[in-house]
Amino acid sequence: MSLSTQCQTNPNCLSFMKFNFNHTITFPLQQQKNLRDFRISLHKAIDIPHIIPLSPKFIKQVNIIFKSSDEKIYYPSTIIGSDESYSLSISTSSIIIEAQTVYGARHALETLLQLIRPNKNTFVISQLPITITDSPRFKWRGLMVDLARNAISKLTLVKTINALASLKMNVLHLHLTDSQSFMFESSSFPELSKQGAFNQENVLNKPFIIQLVRYAALRGILVYPEIDIPGHTASWNLGYPGVTVDCWDYLTSNKVLYAENRVSLNPTNETSFHIVRTILKELAETFGNQYIHIGGDEVDNNCWLNSKEYPVIKEWMKKNNFDSISDVESYYNQIAQEEVIKQGAHPIVWEEVFKKGNAKKDSTIIQVWSDIRQLKLAVDSGYKAIYSAGLYLDRQVPLCNGFDPSSCEQRYMWVWTTRDFYKHDPTKDFTDAELENVYGGEGCSWDESCDDENFFDRVFQRFSAVAERFWSNKNLIDDESHEVRANYLRCLGKRRGFLKGTGPLYTSYCDAK
Repeated sequence: MSLSTQCQTNPNCLSFMKFNFNHTITFPLQQQKNLRDFRISLHKAIDIPHIIPLSPKFIKQVNIIFKSSDEKIYYPSTIIGSDESYSLSISTSSIIIEAQTVYGARHALETLLQLIRPNKNTFVISQLPITITDSPRFKWRGLMVDLARNAISKLTLVKTINALASLKMNVLHLHLTDSQSFMFESSSFPELSKQGAFNQENVLNKPFIIQLVRYAALRGILVYPEIDIPGHTASWNLGYPGVTVDCWDYLTSNKVLYAENRVSLNPTNETSFHIVRTILKELAETFGNQYIHIGGDEVDNNCWLNSKEYPVIKEWMKKNNFDSISDVESYYNQIAQEEVIKQGAHPIVWEEVFKKGNAKKDSTIIQVWSDIRQLKLAVDSGYKAIYSAGLYLDRQVPLCNGFDPSSCEQRYMWVWTTRDFYKHDPTKDFTDAELENVYGGEGCSWDESCDDENFFDRVFQRFSAVAERFWSNKNLIDDESHEVRANYLRCLGKRRGFLKGTGPLYTSYCDAK
């Protein structure tokens, strides 16, 4: 590898590039012959008018050139919003990568890996010369992983980062807490995870998080946390009894669906507010990035209204000049956003916080998960937004009653196939002005039905389709060959050690030993 001078003399840049170039290039032992298999990247389909014979020459060096000598430009301190474009030129005598930043150069290396094919006892690049100019459609391209519903190991998180990097994604969103489990180790409130986690082995402590964040950053990926409040907090009560309200009689007698998710924090217990502020401060210090998700979804006000604490809540509301129970929800939304902003970060919230008028416009980012109409409403109102509606990856089939297709729940939950995910684009009719406010999207793995045993097969089979739509121009759609291209990347991922356990999408042979 040959690096331009400014990177050679910068220890951080040199470390980043050497780290990312240290790939063991191992590939499936077959010669792909179908033109579709020669699609240049998972992310951009390019038609080649003719095939140039394989070159017998050996290229021993890749030249990487950064266009600026300013470290702040070629090695920016923030991943989101940095220039991730690159050009890759390959001839019979040279491989040249040009990029504005180390992140663009890294994407070019991933594309280069995808171009190499085995040929007898060596590796070749066909169809020379090749020139690729590439850049992402969205600056926010991510995956949310739910750690609170089933056991997801630390090793799985590391492999997930590797897989995301191979797909040119740049965000990993960790859903750390929910009603079922509390998976962040707080130094100030240690009983939250000691009593509220499924097991201690998978709880994320600060040393591991710091290591994971650094590991991801070397691959051009931002890792950011979520604690979900004020609903979805039943697990908090196991460590600190009284910080949530007791509405279990109401939930059980009315047979409320997913009852434990409806339990909310107790506003009459000042400890609940202290925990919220303290945990957000700890997350900001530990993750050290610009974004913290504070949840805000599916708050059931009936839990407060029918709780044993409601008489005291009424007095508390009167004391604080609150007219309705919805003001309690708004209050939690406001103090959480204010604390995140105080820590120098941007709050991210689920769409309900926006729908109820509780989101701060200048700083808060809206994540749309249920009602896709909220995406357009949010951006037209001047908010920045991320979309996840229609991108739930953990379920295999739509939620239906029997065999009646009209009963299938497609409001936000499940689309049918990989091809459906590929064609899903809620922004295709947005104006340029509206797209300015769309940061991008996240596929979501809500892990009620996923754990370490099936995570990669359930999630990454279809996330490759989602990833391509996040990266590619909206007009560059090639669903006919997507399965072939994604299948080849799946085999590369297996051989590189991070997609083992995923099944094939298309007929082919993958020797991943």
